Amino acid sequence: MGLNLSIRSFSLSMMTACSLVGLAGSTAQAHDDDLRKLLDQKPAVFGEIWTQGMPVQRGGGFDALNMTLLSHIPLNNFSPLVRNGGNDCWGYVSPSGREYAIMGVTGGYGFVDITDPANPVIVDTVGGPSSLWHDVKVVGEYAYGVSEGGSGIQVMDMSDIESGNVNLITNFIGGGYSTTHNVITNEDTGSLWISGANVGNGGLVHIDISNPASPAIDGGWTNMYVHDAQVTTWTRPGVFQGREIAFLASGFSGGFSQTGLRIADVTDPNNPIDIKTLFYPNAGYSHQVWTSHDQRYLYLNDELDEGDGLVPSTTTRIFDISDLANAQFVGTFTTGKAAVDHNLYTKGDLIFEANYRSGLRILDGIDPTAPVEIAYFDTHPEDDAASFNGAWSSYPYFPSGNIIISDIERGLFVVRLDAQLPPIRTSMQSEAPAQVVPAGGDQLSIKVLTRAGGTSIDTAELMLDTGSGFESIAMDAGADDTFSVALPAIACDSQVSYYFRITTNAGFVGTLPENAPSEVFNAVVASSTTVVFNDDMETNTGWSVTGSASDGQWERGNPAGAGDRGDPSDDADGSGQCYLTDNESGNSDVDNGDTILTSPAFDASAPGHPVLTYSLWYSNSVGSNIDDSLFVEASNDDGDTWIPVFEIGPGDPSSNGGWVERSIDLADLFASPSSEVRLRFIASDLGEGSVVEAGVDAVHLDMLECENPGGCSDADLVEPFGQLNLQDVFAFLDLFNSNDPSADLTAPFGQFNLQDVFAYLSIFNAGCP
Repeated sequence: MGLNLSIRSFSLSMMTACSLVGLAGSTAQAHDDDLRKLLDQKPAVFGEIWTQGMPVQRGGGFDALNMTLLSHIPLNNFSPLVRNGGNDCWGYVSPSGREYAIMGVTGGYGFVDITDPANPVIVDTVGGPSSLWHDVKVVGEYAYGVSEGGSGIQVMDMSDIESGNVNLITNFIGGGYSTTHNVITNEDTGSLWISGANVGNGGLVHIDISNPASPAIDGGWTNMYVHDAQVTTWTRPGVFQGREIAFLASGFSGGFSQTGLRIADVTDPNNPIDIKTLFYPNAGYSHQVWTSHDQRYLYLNDELDEGDGLVPSTTTRIFDISDLANAQFVGTFTTGKAAVDHNLYTKGDLIFEANYRSGLRILDGIDPTAPVEIAYFDTHPEDDAASFNGAWSSYPYFPSGNIIISDIERGLFVVRLDAQLPPIRTSMQSEAPAQVVPAGGDQLSIKVLTRAGGTSIDTAELMLDTGSGFESIAMDAGADDTFSVALPAIACDSQVSYYFRITTNAGFVGTLPENAPSEVFNAVVASSTTVVFNDDMETNTGWSVTGSASDGQWERGNPAGAGDRGDPSDDADGSGQCYLTDNESGNSDVDNGDTILTSPAFDASAPGHPVLTYSLWYSNSVGSNIDDSLFVEASNDDGDTWIPVFEIGPGDPSSNGGWVERSIDLADLFASPSSEVRLRFIASDLGEGSVVEAGVDAVHLDMLECENPGGCSDADLVEPFGQLNLQDVFAFLDLFNSNDPSADLTAPFGQFNLQDVFAYLSIFNAGCP
């Protein structure tokens, strides 16, 4: 966008100037994201209503995972309202069960019957002040709308909506009150609140709606500016159970100073009680909050950390609120995109997050501190940049399960989530080891979370393949949903594969990795590791670049892009620099040919087991042309000949970007690894002008070594040490038959006879101590 941090110092004065030319309805509580939204404005994308069964021209133009587009209503269809942009959305279910979407647009609100989502009908509109900012919530049969443009609270009666009528009852203003940023409801109690208004210090103000036609201001939490909030009835045991608790995205000076999370008891809005104040790292602007379904955790969106470079990708904060008085910040999660996270809601284990230019992202929060993205619908096809366009909000609470998304430029979307949630989710307690010791004893631990509904774990198994097929080893149950197992002794200088298999009481079988055994964990067996070569790309160690591409050649440096066109916004190992294709911000990638990055020569000839590891980034998933590949090749003769090692083709899951560490077992690749091993990476644009971005970082050559740790007795001659088997007997007989002095166990020494064999077998039969 060309903006930088200095914009904060003059945002308020700029907003005042903007109001003079009609860009904003009010400047009483202006804030930096308002100015940025104005500067990022793009023309609305008009068109006819699209429904299933129509040509897929528009419906097929949106990238999605595990979601289906049911209908799309562009903004121009909300006539006669001013409809230069879209904003908030909410939902309403009539007494007869019909489902309605409420869509905010520049000039008011549209009410859409989506009971049949493939045949949406705009039943009515209600005009309001002309503003980019509208927010709406529902209590009973009334919708309450607010705006930065004025008109106070618009009270809209939906009791006759099934006949196509929504009536504006009143615009509640008075005592100087006119503008509001957000409206909040507690659906448990039916209470109504506003925040970011030009009254009550911009804080959380309670609105008495006992008579919906005549609202009244009734106290509130007005210590400082509140951008948005969630007010909910606390259900967890303790002193606050049954109390009305407010979670406040708040700060002084319009929310910028000491921006963070405040928690307050607002059961009596005229006597609110502060409970806790919390801050978090790399804060830009505390924007919106929502709790998990069990009220153990809270998720917070910061609207200005991505665009200001405080974080490298979409970052949502996580707080443990299970004990309100001792609530604490516990971490973050990210979708890996550059986009700004905006509005988030939870339903069961699911998290629904409208993230502007990367659209609606849906995450499985069965592990609430480590949510995993399972679906998305990207309403902004152009890019995922950290700008204020695209998906504003969503509403996931319709009984049908259908979801609506409001988009700033493209209007209202009705979508369906197709992902099926398994009854369990399994994760490693620590990183899966890529190297294990031959003596055994390496501990592997997993965590298995179950969803509500009576699911329990019958068995947890390690499936281990040491060369003769997968065999099951039972795992031991531990505390906090964990299971662990110790690896057995395994022959050194070998490779093992493993995965985990979990069976529930209902017969469901899950694995980790999820698609095992087609995908498994691999590890080499070695006693120790010597680093032969290590390159973090901070200096030039002898890499070379060739190729025919007209643009986008490999170059070394700090990532310059914002991650909005498939390029990384950071390197892999955190050192700073890496090799990248066309390392420039904006429209930069490989064009019209290939670019080849060739490594210096590696010496892999020393005794041991050489393993070459590298981190790779590859993206060919941006735009409509996806038809190129990346190749990794290796040479054992200083580059005279090359053999293929790895390929990422069009549509491959590995072509979606993201740093991935990969390893090459040079002992398997070459019969005799040499002192002139080289590696090269070939990124190309040979198709119809697709967007190709690649990166290489953190290259290291490790020599794995096997040391004889000594057996458990004089009869324990070969691996796996610590146990006696026929391999030990065969090893002794080999020594005996070759007249090795170590096999001469009895007098007369210097002669090899059956007494030596009997002596060995006596030691063998005694077993390990």
